[in-house]
Amino acid sequence: MWQKLPVWFRAVLTGLLVAGIPTLIWAALAAVNLKMTPRVPWSVAVMAAVLWAYWRYVRRDERARATRLAPKTWHLALLAGGSGIAAVWAAFAALRGLLHITPPGADLVKFPVWTIFAAIAMGSAVAGVAEETGFRGYMQLPLERTYGPIAAITTTSTIFTLIHLTHGRPVLPFLPFYFVAAVIYSLLALLTNSNFPAMLLHFAGDVMMFAIQYLMVLFAPGGAARSGHIAPVPAVVALLLATTSVMLFRMLWRSNALTELNALPS
Repeated sequence: MWQKLPVWFRAVLTGLLVAGIPTLIWAALAAVNLKMTPRVPWSVAVMAAVLWAYWRYVRRDERARATRLAPKTWHLALLAGGSGIAAVWAAFAALRGLLHITPPGADLVKFPVWTIFAAIAMGSAVAGVAEETGFRGYMQLPLERTYGPIAAITTTSTIFTLIHLTHGRPVLPFLPFYFVAAVIYSLLALLTNSNFPAMLLHFAGDVMMFAIQYLMVLFAPGGAARSGHIAPVPAVVALLLATTSVMLFRMLWRSNALTELNALPS
């Protein structure tokens, strides 16, 4: 019965489950921890064990894209993806004055700093591992093989973006930036057939984003006022980083194509 369903349906549903189950487990653990014993971040240790068991299970499936990479490919993938993600957030900084950004909830300050930063680190790890495995692995790989990379990346990135609507209206200004970031992660998975570079970048990006949001609550509880203008310096930085990222992705693509050509039987 399952095999008779369309590939796109099976891929999307499986990807959502693979990404969603550990995310929901972490959300439940963190909520209980913050409500009952906020001074002791025990949920981080519990979730670390859950995430380890989760990865041990899913990595055996080729859809997890748990492919080890050569150092050269690793470095090139991190440079290409890292400059792309940096360009996304530089563009956000440039456009921030035009966007209606809702400040994070001030109730965060009532929790100990170590608990918040431990939760940020674990939440980012869960997002990096589970979302990349679910979206760029279990969802994207079957779609690539059946419908081609363009359809696969577009579908995966759109669903990844829309799933963030579960965070409510405050997330709306971020959606275009999430979509571009998702495309970058998808390209890394496509060109390397590995989720490891995107996992690392996703983790690092989330740590930075959530840490900055938390620091805003501590030191600028009202949030930054809208200026009505595009900030010129971040805009230029975004353009330079985007150009660099495109060049590096071209190098990564050529390196991948050369590797596949050399692997062909003579």
